[in-house]
Amino acid sequence: MPLFEMPSLAEWTAEWATEWNAEWNAEWNAEWTARPVVGSGFRSLDRLLPRSGLARGSLVEWLGDDDVAGATSLAAAVAIALAGSVATGGTILVVDRGGRFHPPAVMPWLAAAGADGGSRPQCIVARPARDDDEVWTIDQALRCPGITAVLAWPRQVHPTAMRRWQLAARSSQAVGMLVRPGQARREPSWAMHRIAVVPIADGTLGSRRLRLTLLDGPWSGGGLAGHEQHERSVEMMLDLVRGREAAAGGHPLVRMPHRFRPQPVTLSPPVRLPPQVTLPPQAILPPQAILPPQEGALACRAS
Repeated sequence: MPLFEMPSLAEWTAEWATEWNAEWNAEWNAEWTARPVVGSGFRSLDRLLPRSGLARGSLVEWLGDDDVAGATSLAAAVAIALAGSVATGGTILVVDRGGRFHPPAVMPWLAAAGADGGSRPQCIVARPARDDDEVWTIDQALRCPGITAVLAWPRQVHPTAMRRWQLAARSSQAVGMLVRPGQARREPSWAMHRIAVVPIADGTLGSRRLRLTLLDGPWSGGGLAGHEQHERSVEMMLDLVRGREAAAGGHPLVRMPHRFRPQPVTLSPPVRLPPQVTLPPQAILPPQAILPPQEGALACRAS
């Protein structure tokens, strides 16, 4: 009878993985809770997040549908809100590889972010021509200490590149906003949060209703102590005019400038028209009237 029994490879691997996961979770939880948290500017989104805000120096993935229109609008609005929370005015760098970003659409949002007494956020747009340039631009932007948020639309990201982005964001305390299609959920990620954004057909011309789902997994808070690992969802109304959250169940109210407000109109008394005037018969041309041709006129006929 042997003095001891050697564990099988499967048992040894499972035991090693359990110990490694426990150490990794403890180290990650300590680092995650030590990072400063700032509000996203949207009450519904803050209620969805585990720490009621976004951690500085982290990545956030916004997973949308095919056109990622709803995810793009919300990610841009959150980035502007983060930049607006900086006392001296933050800077947003947009890495637009596919031409999705239209700067005039967010100009009113930037103005509204600085209308509360703070400095107006700045927006810089970079348009790399190749995929490699896009990866490099995102990495360099996240390493810049003067950047508050980076907004980008990477479609296929290698885990090594996303790990570099995560380390770059940690060094500068910037927040990376990565808008990606829904099928990217099956790919590995170094993002702190993964949020699925689904538009709901219940908005107006100036608003859009969205359903936000915090996906499960350790990167979305499921592996943290005190947080159960399951998906949670909320609904919110995005004001497309100001880039803020509209009142629940209502429509965004936009106060128009004075020169554009309708002015009262005073109607004058009705005017009596004179009786119909009958023309003499000789003043009416016959229906088959033929006018004589003019000299020098150019006649065209089909050949």
